[in-house]
Amino acid sequence: MSVRDTHTLTAWGIDSRWLRSNDADRRLLFVYAHPDDESFGNAGTILRYSSDGVAVHYACATRGEAGDVSPELLAGYADVGALRTVEQMRAAEVLGLTGVHFLGHRDSGMPGSPDNQHPDALIRQPPALVAGQIVALIRAIRPQVVVTFGPYGGYGHPDHVFCHQVTTAAFEAAGNPTLYPEQIADGLAPWQPQRLYYSTFGTRFLSTVVFMMRLLGKDPSRFGRNGDVDLVRAAREATPATTKIDTAAYFEQAIRARECHHSQGGGIGWIRRLPKPLQRRLNAVERFTRVAPPWNGEVIERDLFPPNH
Repeated sequence: MSVRDTHTLTAWGIDSRWLRSNDADRRLLFVYAHPDDESFGNAGTILRYSSDGVAVHYACATRGEAGDVSPELLAGYADVGALRTVEQMRAAEVLGLTGVHFLGHRDSGMPGSPDNQHPDALIRQPPALVAGQIVALIRAIRPQVVVTFGPYGGYGHPDHVFCHQVTTAAFEAAGNPTLYPEQIADGLAPWQPQRLYYSTFGTRFLSTVVFMMRLLGKDPSRFGRNGDVDLVRAAREATPATTKIDTAAYFEQAIRARECHHSQGGGIGWIRRLPKPLQRRLNAVERFTRVAPPWNGEVIERDLFPPNH
């Protein structure tokens, strides 16, 4: 990645933190909403590909400013966003990310929270503006594969749903020279990624989690640190798993990446109390839904990249 390209991304309001060269033949871009989404959702997949020499990038739409953080953890930090940025960069090192790209918007919080109304909240931004930022990233990084949330955003978080919408739009726009022509004039040539995936836990997996939570005396409709995540509905809304990535070999590293997000670790505490073999089994596979090109019921994929790529 050249200095010129970095300045171009800055011009689009993107704060890029480069950790490695982007010279790899295979490049993969994840677009999620908050620091920790990449680790709690797809740490194993990121580790698998970064370990195999793929340039893996993370576009993070916010800095998680609305996250619930214990006051003692904020000592030495200006605010929640500053703390979570540091946590994100620590996780990035563990994951072997090539770059982390902050889009500069504010965490919108959960549905109905006052954070929804903040003028800088992600969900209050013009979709075309945020999609344009992602188009700029795609044109600069030139990934073959893009991954984001499904339509329900995993568990209904407004920022997740918004990311799904703008990333899907950006995937469709990035290769079109008539869209965002000002980027082309600024040196960012059109680039059409080959594949778009939505991350998914899959209905079967989430139904298993719901069953185990009930066995442990937990309410699966009130999951998470604040009890505001309904896993029962998430299981109903999950997109089908067309692609399963074997992540078993990266269990310990994935745990280390998640532990970097210390301020947000409370929601998976019950998982840590499970026997280690069961923890490993739950983390042995990560699931995705292939959207482009459409999956038509053929054999389940085991790789995000096209064959022979």
